[in-house]
Amino acid sequence: MDERLQRLLNFAVQGDVDALFSIVAEDPLVLERIDEMSFVTTPVHAAVSGGKIHFVKEILNLKPSLVGRRDHLGRGLLHLALEGKHLQEGLSPRDSELVEKYQELVTFLIKIHPEVVRVKAKGMVTPLHYAAELDDETNLAEFLYVCPSSIEDLTVKSETAIHVAIKNRSFKAFKVLLGWLRHFDKEKILKWENEEGHNALHTAISENQPEPEVVKLLIKCMNVNRKNGKGLTALDIFYDLQPSLNPEVKQILLGAKAKRASQLNPGPNIKTRLFLNLLGAKNYSLVDYLCGELASAEVLIRKMGLADRIISKIPLEVQNVVLVVAILIATATYQATLSPPGGFWQDDGGPTKNNTAVIKTSPFSFSSNIFLNPQFYRGQSQQVAGHMIQGSTCHLYFLIFNTVAFSTSVSTIIIVTSGLRFSKIIGISTTLIVLAYTFAVTETSPYPVDSVLWYFFYILVCLIGGAAYYIPFLLHLRRWMLKFYGPKKLSLGSLEQPKI
Repeated sequence: MDERLQRLLNFAVQGDVDALFSIVAEDPLVLERIDEMSFVTTPVHAAVSGGKIHFVKEILNLKPSLVGRRDHLGRGLLHLALEGKHLQEGLSPRDSELVEKYQELVTFLIKIHPEVVRVKAKGMVTPLHYAAELDDETNLAEFLYVCPSSIEDLTVKSETAIHVAIKNRSFKAFKVLLGWLRHFDKEKILKWENEEGHNALHTAISENQPEPEVVKLLIKCMNVNRKNGKGLTALDIFYDLQPSLNPEVKQILLGAKAKRASQLNPGPNIKTRLFLNLLGAKNYSLVDYLCGELASAEVLIRKMGLADRIISKIPLEVQNVVLVVAILIATATYQATLSPPGGFWQDDGGPTKNNTAVIKTSPFSFSSNIFLNPQFYRGQSQQVAGHMIQGSTCHLYFLIFNTVAFSTSVSTIIIVTSGLRFSKIIGISTTLIVLAYTFAVTETSPYPVDSVLWYFFYILVCLIGGAAYYIPFLLHLRRWMLKFYGPKKLSLGSLEQPKI
C-alpha cells in the first residue's frame, strides 16, 4: 500500500473528511486504485468500524462501488456496522451516542444499497445471519423488508437464518423470522436442512432450546413427523438426547402426535399412491421411473407438445402471443353464448293448437331434426322468454363446437400461466368463468328442462367444460410426481441456458 493510501486509511479512522478531499485533490485516482484491490481493509471499512458516519457518506458519494467491498476476512460494511453496534451495547450510558451512530450507519447502508444485506463474510455468513445470531430483531426486520430474497441465503454449513437464530437461542430474532415466513407464505424454508440433515424443528430439539415456545411455534407450521437426513424424526432426536433436554418438549411433541421413525408407515400413503396410479406410475424411485415405460398420461402430454413444460420455461414473447390468442378465443366463444344465431325469444308463447307442433326446417336440416325438436317431448310451444330460438341439428353442432373452443382456450390460459405469481388467482377466475358459461348455455338452451335431450346436452357441456382442466391437472400431477421421486435435498432444475 502506497503512502497516500496509508494516510487515507489513518484519516478514515479519525473521520477527517477534509483530509479525504485533500488527498483526492492530490491524486484523483486514489479511490480507483482502492477499488481495484481485493479483500483488503479499505478506508471505508476503517471508517465504518470507527463509527465515522460522515466520512462513510462522503467517500461512498465519491466512489459508490466501494459499498459492496469486503475486507481481508470477507466482511462487508454492514457486518462491521452491526459488529460495532453490538460491541458498544451494554457499556456505559455515555456510549449510547456511539450505538446510535452505528445504527445510523446500518440504516444508511441498506437505504443506498439494499443488496449489502446479501454480502457474505467468512463462513458465507450474511448480515441477516449475523443479526439473527446477535438477536437484533429490529435490524433483522429491516433487512428482510429492504431485501426479501436474503431469507434464502445459506451459510457454509447450509444453515438458514432460522437455523442460526435457533442455535444461538435468539428468541426475539426467531419470532421475527418465523413471522416473516408466515406472513409471506415462505414456510417451506423451515423444511430446509442443514449439513447435518436437520430442519428448523430438528435443530430446535437437538440444540436443547430453553424456550419450549420455539418448538410450539414450529410445530404449528411444520410436519412434526418429518424425517431428517439420517431418517430420524423430532421424537427420535429427543429420545437420543433426553437426559439433557427439557421434559416439557416431550409433552409438546406427544401432544402434537409425534412419532418415532419406526412407528411411521413405510412407503407412500394412500393419497400418494392414488396420484401415482392416476399417472400410471408403478415404481417409487427416480432411477426406476426414468428407466420405466412412459405412463399413458405422459404419452398424452407428450403428444400435446407439453412434455418439457415443467423444466423448460416458455419465452415471455411466446407467452404473450399465446395468452392474447387464447383470451380472444375465450372472449369470442363466451360472447357467442350471449348472442347465439337466431337470438332469444322475447316473450313466452301459448300452447300450440291440439298439442301439435309445427317443425321449422332449414336447408341444412336432417331427418334427425324431428328427434331434436323439443316439442315432441312436450305438448306445448317452446317459445320461452330468454331461451334460444334455434333448435336444429346445426345449432346443436354450433353449441358443441363453441363449447369445445371455449374449453380449449381456458385450458391454454391455465397451462401458460401455471407457475406464475398469480396463477392461483387466475385458476380461480377461469373456473368461475367456466361455471358461468356452463350455467348460461344450459339455462338458455332451446331444449325443455327435464327432457332427455336437455339432460344429454347438460351432461355433454359439463364434460367438455371439465375437460379444460384435464391437461393442466396431468401437468400438476407430473410436477408433483417428479418432486416425489426426486432427492429431497435437491430442487428440480431447468433446461434454460444459464445467464452468465
